[in-house]
Amino acid sequence: MGKTWIAFLLGVGSFLVGMFVGESAGLDAMAVVLLLYFFACQLLLSRGHADALSKDWRIMLALDSIPVVVVLIMIAVEKQEVILSQGPRFLLPTLAGTVAGAIVASRTAKRAAAQPLKS
Repeated sequence: MGKTWIAFLLGVGSFLVGMFVGESAGLDAMAVVLLLYFFACQLLLSRGHADALSKDWRIMLALDSIPVVVVLIMIAVEKQEVILSQGPRFLLPTLAGTVAGAIVASRTAKRAAAQPLKS
């Protein structure tokens, strides 16, 4: 199974994680958990890629596709107050976590490539 499909399935799982934490602990806790979840997912998916931010855009898009669709559905169905209170807290941490994970994976791979091999 390709990394794009794995990223998509992790995105589906994020919906469940976000709803579980959001309902039990609140919206701010949900935002923090989603940020950490997407950071960890992208870091693991882009591990070893020195140009992860520019080359792994398909993986990043697949990972973030479910939250984007959820927010678009929310915009179409919900009232403005709900959209403004929940939409940014659901979408922005997912995007930030994904980008941060790709940046850290890229920097880690560049550092590993720059270090000489020890024998």
